[in-house]
Amino acid sequence: MGALAKEPKVRLTSKLAEIRDALISAGFDTTAEQAAVLGLSRSTAWVFLNRDNRVGPSAKVVKRTLSSKKIPPSVRKKIEEYVEEKSLGLYGRGKEPNKRFRDAFE
Repeated sequence: MGALAKEPKVRLTSKLAEIRDALISAGFDTTAEQAAVLGLSRSTAWVFLNRDNRVGPSAKVVKRTLSSKKIPPSVRKKIEEYVEEKSLGLYGRGKEPNKRFRDAFE
């Protein structure tokens, strides 16, 4: 795999780490606390934030997270950045998957 093929995955991993770091900075440092604030189950929150994911969280999971009333503004900002960047294709996957992701937020 060439350096260009790795770049989107590195960018994705970095963005998910930024979301996790924002949660920790806001005082949510356990998976249970992070899941509660994100409006997700613990297992889904763990996968969202910790697993080396090739495609990142689905639009369904991201929408559920953004609908949480408990999410701190700093975390919401990072997730919204993720949505924007994924919609622009910065995490790879081609035009059609990115279009489906983008369409889920319109």
